[in-house]
Amino acid sequence: MEPSLLLRPGRIGSLELKHRILMGAMHLEIEGRRDKLPQLIAFYRERVRGGAALIVTGNVAVLPEGGGHGMFCLAEPDHRAQLAELAEAIRAEGGLLALQLAHRGRYATSAETGMTPWAPSPIASRLTKETPAEMTASDIAKLKEAFIDGAAFAASAGFAAIEIMGSEGYLLNEFVSPLTNRRADEYGQGHAGRMKLCLEIVEGIRQRVGTEYPVIYRMSGDDCMEGSTTREETLTFARELERSGVDALNVGIGWHESAIPTVGAIVPPGAFGPVAGAVRAAVSVPVIGANRIHTPEVAEELLVRGDLDFVAPARPWLADSAFARKIIEADREALNQCVSCNQACLDHTLGRPPKPVGCLVNPRTGREAEDVPAADKRLSVAVVGGGVAGMQAAKTAAERGHQVVLFEAADRLGGQFLLASRIPGKETFRETIRYFRVALQRLGVEVRLNSAPDEKELAAFDRVVMATGVRPYVPEALEGADLPLVCTYAELLSGARPFGRNIVVIGGGGIGSDVAHYLAEKIRLRPEVETFFAERGQDAQRPAESRITLVSRSEKVAKGVGPTSRWVLLGELKRRDVRVMKGYRCSAITAEGVWVENGEDKQFVPADQVVLCTGQRSRIAPDDEFGDKLPEASWVGGAIDAAELNAARAIRQAYEAAIEL
Repeated sequence: MEPSLLLRPGRIGSLELKHRILMGAMHLEIEGRRDKLPQLIAFYRERVRGGAALIVTGNVAVLPEGGGHGMFCLAEPDHRAQLAELAEAIRAEGGLLALQLAHRGRYATSAETGMTPWAPSPIASRLTKETPAEMTASDIAKLKEAFIDGAAFAASAGFAAIEIMGSEGYLLNEFVSPLTNRRADEYGQGHAGRMKLCLEIVEGIRQRVGTEYPVIYRMSGDDCMEGSTTREETLTFARELERSGVDALNVGIGWHESAIPTVGAIVPPGAFGPVAGAVRAAVSVPVIGANRIHTPEVAEELLVRGDLDFVAPARPWLADSAFARKIIEADREALNQCVSCNQACLDHTLGRPPKPVGCLVNPRTGREAEDVPAADKRLSVAVVGGGVAGMQAAKTAAERGHQVVLFEAADRLGGQFLLASRIPGKETFRETIRYFRVALQRLGVEVRLNSAPDEKELAAFDRVVMATGVRPYVPEALEGADLPLVCTYAELLSGARPFGRNIVVIGGGGIGSDVAHYLAEKIRLRPEVETFFAERGQDAQRPAESRITLVSRSEKVAKGVGPTSRWVLLGELKRRDVRVMKGYRCSAITAEGVWVENGEDKQFVPADQVVLCTGQRSRIAPDDEFGDKLPEASWVGGAIDAAELNAARAIRQAYEAAIEL
């Protein structure tokens, strides 16, 4: 059989690539720190071994005011030295590394750089709440030379290619957009003027490094900003970039200020493929795409459809450092799929303060410089609890050479993660459970379902890891909590309780907000049903009318949900007409509904179903009577901290506990 398009060799200018799976740029929040250089090298080395045909670095600032926290900047001599060491290490590993040249423009902040940010025009950013300085003619000349010099440095330092960052609302993208470029000089006044700087930079780079050195331009395929660059202007820009000498176009989507989600789990896989496809139809150079391309099936579909020539996902390489190798080896069931949660990657880099990047489903991300030590002595290990923490502990312990038995009280693995997979946008959580299940089977871990061992049974093992997780908390003092119309979020998500028509969700944290979203999606008419009838000239029958009310004690609904996901979740609740009552506590439940209070304001909310999302408690805790009988046990996840469900923390703790066995 012919190899899939994804696995066929390809070219970007003079660069010959073994296949079409690249690793896109991502900021790791450790760049620029010499003490972190060994970890940075280890991170990229592991992805080279994982089969990446080409790896693109995270943003490297060409000038200091366009950088930020934890970034390389080419104005720093030691940063240049570190980058040269990085390039040499990746070449020695047999990999190809491209340097991404960037200037963050008005997305840079004076708090991080100590300098006033630059922009084409002095228009404040909703993201930073800061007004940038309008660039002078001298500033523009300085910027142009900085990009050209950066390309020359990359070529001399041994980088296989460069990528010019002209997307995601950064400075070069700001020059192209009429929203941020209102200049009256030659670099404004119409689309030709707005393109001028970007084209001059490409032409200047070509003059400096010659025609053979590979140049990729990351352009914005759609800013997802009302009033920004039009589709026709975007395609014209793509053609002009090709004429100026770029070897490939990497098509980015959206700005950080966009109201449309572009990378969240709510975005359908491959949704932006047609945007890149339009660019590909307009040019003859290869086109690269990334957004929401997390599986080989989606990647292959976009190549077959003609939308792309290469795929360059980023976050999937955090979830599985062997992303390409497993695809090449047709070992799809071993692939640890990115679930697009953003919790340990984008939420870390965009947090205040920012933190180094990790991954919810892969606790080794960010720790590649640390070896997983083989066990000095093979021990018998009992892991109690088959949620993601228990499965991670069992997997790591078995990888180290221990003999592991995993006990799970339910009839299936997954725990709270399995419940969460019912939430819209979190369906891929089942892929994580599948990944663990396959890994445990291959490692020879004995899994005992419907099994809750007692202390006598556990005493027969050399070591015990308690990963028993949490159970919903029902406040004893809440009047009416035991009425028939009341259920917990676990009962609802497991399918043990049918829906009501007038539903009140008590608790506006992450779980309560997710449950309200789940209910709102389940009671609406599914789009495919509506399409089915519309294509046949009929109107689909609407579901019976329902009402969902979310009662939140906090004024901040979905508190605790990461910044890159919270705004999307709140937008979905609003779009689905979920009534949100902020700052109200539930004082009592009756057979007809709930009483809620906010200071002197007391209201009755009619309901035929009340869902309690009022917190969690550990199923078994170290200070329980049972826990006291396990003095040598390691406790992880919700078993030691049930305050808020946090799968990333639980998986990390399980990994660390297994390393220490």
